[in-house]
Amino acid sequence: EKTWDRDRSTMETETSALLPSGKEIIQEAPNRKKQLLLSAVAGLFVFGTVANVAPNMLSSQSLSETDSLQMKFSNEYTATLGHPGTDYHWVKDGYLVEPYRSTAVSITGIPDTLDESKLTTSCVGTHKQSGEKVHGTNAGSKQCQMKFLKVGDYTVEASVISSDTDQILTTSVDVQSRYVRRDIRKITEEDKANYLNAARTLYDINTADGIQIYGENYKCMIYFGTLHLENSVPDKYHDHLHDGLGFLTQHMSLTNEYELALQSVNPSVAMPYWDFTQDMVIIRDKAKANKRAVDYQDLWELDLWQDDFFGTSDTHLHTVTKGRWAYTRVPKISRETEVANPYGYMRAPWNLDVSPYITRFHKSCGDNMGSKGDYETNQWPTCAIHHYAVSSIDSWAYFTGYMAIDAHGGVHRLIGGAGGDCDNWGEMLDLLGPEKVSNLREYATFLGRFVWRESTCTMPSSEKCDGSTKNKKAGDNECKLHCVGCTNDKFTEDELTTYAGYFHSFDDASKFQVAEMTRKVFCDSKIVVGEQIEANSAIDATFWPIHPTLERLLHYKQMVNPLTNFDWDGSLWRSDWSSGCCWGDMFDTDCTGHYEESPTVGKSYVYDDEEGDWMLKSMTNRAMLESAFTTHTYKNAYVYADFSYEHCEKEGITFKKVSKKSQTSA
Repeated sequence: EKTWDRDRSTMETETSALLPSGKEIIQEAPNRKKQLLLSAVAGLFVFGTVANVAPNMLSSQSLSETDSLQMKFSNEYTATLGHPGTDYHWVKDGYLVEPYRSTAVSITGIPDTLDESKLTTSCVGTHKQSGEKVHGTNAGSKQCQMKFLKVGDYTVEASVISSDTDQILTTSVDVQSRYVRRDIRKITEEDKANYLNAARTLYDINTADGIQIYGENYKCMIYFGTLHLENSVPDKYHDHLHDGLGFLTQHMSLTNEYELALQSVNPSVAMPYWDFTQDMVIIRDKAKANKRAVDYQDLWELDLWQDDFFGTSDTHLHTVTKGRWAYTRVPKISRETEVANPYGYMRAPWNLDVSPYITRFHKSCGDNMGSKGDYETNQWPTCAIHHYAVSSIDSWAYFTGYMAIDAHGGVHRLIGGAGGDCDNWGEMLDLLGPEKVSNLREYATFLGRFVWRESTCTMPSSEKCDGSTKNKKAGDNECKLHCVGCTNDKFTEDELTTYAGYFHSFDDASKFQVAEMTRKVFCDSKIVVGEQIEANSAIDATFWPIHPTLERLLHYKQMVNPLTNFDWDGSLWRSDWSSGCCWGDMFDTDCTGHYEESPTVGKSYVYDDEEGDWMLKSMTNRAMLESAFTTHTYKNAYVYADFSYEHCEKEGITFKKVSKKSQTSA
């Protein structure tokens, strides 16, 4: 079985720290004759505060339900960030609670005639779908402390009991319990640690052991890495997850199943989102303050790349060497049927990376990537790019295509990057000039994928890359691309046309320039790419907060400027997507994974109307999309905390406020 080969003592320490201290026991109140009185005083018996009540209370107290009492729900976030989910039209402001998060229930409207020192408060929540109850603890004369243990809807009953007047006041309200996905930069330090520690656990404990410890929803990172890799590269001619109309919904499903695995480790964890447009605003502000041009290497000095977050990539080893992600290994495959690179690592077949660790270059062949270049994913996404998606796109097909490339692709590309022999392509500056050399470096991150899929080049055999050659350097030189024409003294006209066609800037190049470039780039170079820009991107922990940002943008768009055309027609995005994905047009094959009725590869926990309950299931792309419609069919177990894009105002871009009224009329 594949393993992560972590230091065992470290793994055991981290694992023991994450083991649940024990399941919370929910006690049922004893039977009573009067049902309403049972609801009113149940909390007193459960938590042992009945001694505060007069002995004759049950027989002589005045029991009344009153409209004057009100309940307010709050947690550690509401004081500074406000109540979550208030932009969703179906969420009543202040009445959305979060599973496994300590929630304060404050009681207001208590008559002034009652002596506050003589009051006891009781709260009981009943889950509407299962009937299970949660009992609050008395936190003072006007407050209970509660922890809701399920996703769904609850009826919460509160009672205020006066031991002085033998009076019981009761009230009830319905609340919705959903996980809240927040900006990764705004979660508390405790929540950040809980999220990152749970994520680390998925690397350290395999699925079989994890299920024994954490339950059936546990999946390790080998599961998620394999799920993404094998659906990205089922063969040369298909990709079930990318470059097609299923991109966004498939990745939504992957995130949902990953979130469930995190919650099996720590049920309080909600998947955070990373609004990476903030990063561009920050480094632009820095450049402006220092009166210089934007340097995209400033990205890697930001908070997310520090040792206590996702870690800093060492400039020599190109991997994280400090913190919880230090020297995280890429598994070696154990079966011939699994996708692997020539070195046997769980990587894309075209990635000639020999490193046993997750790789991040942050550059492409030594060149800083950023806003230059003519390839859409060479640019780090900006507020302007996301604003365009909201304000100017009407069709689902165009929206998901735009999300797949312009709205997020640059994040993967700049994190992963490329290196290896291509770092030496500067030697061609005199021959080609800076524009063409820059174009070569720009395309290096995707070059291996295209030449492999189109059979322009074949990958070396595992025997050439097994490291058994005594002369390691000579042996490693054999582990490189084997491309058409490279064994000949001269390239044919067709071969030169093919190779020049991979780069936009070679239309005006001479045959000599193209031939020399081809020899250097395709015949003599070993190109290595980082995990984030290849089919094994899910193995890097930084992968997971990226795609929720796109789903959040979809939620926001449906609130302020809804899509109007839901035709599953890829040509609405680009002509080479007419079949539903680019690979279908390129290779005259099907677009498995991208049709509206294609099943999602990940499972989601959603509300099922037919069953009348919450269920874990695989969905179709169409059903996955409709589950996220915020206006009438929202079915998900989570919401996004807010839809604030205030940071974009520094760029002169305003995202308009959400109107609940416009949602209900949409």
